[in-house]
Amino acid sequence: MKKINVLALAFVLMLVLAACNSSKETGGSTSAKNKAIEASIDSASYILVDSDEGATSEEKGLLKVDLKVKNVSKNSISLSDYDGVYLYEGDEQLSPKTGVNSRELGLENSTSDKIGAGKQKNLTFVFEVKKDKKYKIGLQPTSSDYDEKIDEVTLTLDTKKYAKSYNKLQDPEKALQAYTEVLYLNKENVDYDKYVTADKTAVIEEQKKAFNEELKGAFSNSLTDKAKKDFFNMYKDVLKEKASVKTNVIANANNKAVVEVEYTTLNLSDLYSYVSQLKRAYTDETKDYDTEHSEEFAASKFKDIVNELETKDGSRPLRIFMVKEDGKWTVKSSDLYSDSLGKTFGSSYIR
Repeated sequence: MKKINVLALAFVLMLVLAACNSSKETGGSTSAKNKAIEASIDSASYILVDSDEGATSEEKGLLKVDLKVKNVSKNSISLSDYDGVYLYEGDEQLSPKTGVNSRELGLENSTSDKIGAGKQKNLTFVFEVKKDKKYKIGLQPTSSDYDEKIDEVTLTLDTKKYAKSYNKLQDPEKALQAYTEVLYLNKENVDYDKYVTADKTAVIEEQKKAFNEELKGAFSNSLTDKAKKDFFNMYKDVLKEKASVKTNVIANANNKAVVEVEYTTLNLSDLYSYVSQLKRAYTDETKDYDTEHSEEFAASKFKDIVNELETKDGSRPLRIFMVKEDGKWTVKSSDLYSDSLGKTFGSSYIR
């Protein structure tokens, strides 16, 4: 009886092992292998790219898939998004998206990669997929020995696993809306604590510095630090009432994003004109030609001046670069995206 049980157990184990091996060879999981390669899906996430082609919808989007591929053959092999990498939706064969690259976002898909014998590489490919759907990724490398034909291996890609990354694609948009409203416009936004990390003091100081330059141009005599502070607070109060922003994320990958900002702000280019008019009115009325006195009079009317300033819409959206740090988003300077929120909401710099 014991001998029969042992034989039965051995038979069951053989069936289990055979099933496992069959799964690996046919790509029934996220890993697969054959005599030439061992491949697996390392990670995947939905992305946005700065083009109409990369736009997402409620049904589909671009999924960046990071693969680990090891060459276990004796010859070098190559894989390319132009040939050798495929996406299968049932009986339909699809190709990876090509040209999905962004230096700013650190996004570069693997157009063609050679892998030496015994070596492993991490390869990235981008596929347009439907949400909550299963696909197969087919990999069929080309060997440097052209007489050697390598069989295709397939990996299972279940896009439902990556739904969380899809749902977070708009987070930079929410973050920048809150960032701008809270820091520059003195408004409340419940999304600030949830999505934003920032050095508040430094951000507001940048805005204040831009504003003080405008004051310097309007008032020829030096204003006291207290006057500058009071004027800045008056300006921010009016910004809160009259200025507005609307954000739209246009690119998001690798914890980096580009967000466009449509905006309405106060037209500070009229500040000099208002101050000059008040100075002339003071001189005409009092016959006092002391410029210091006329500027003191104009300064005493600053609250009225700033309330009289008209609003102006930007002629084009600002493009702001953001990065994700410790789970939250913040604004960073960039070589490509140099638009400044501090200047926009602190000076006459309106694009």
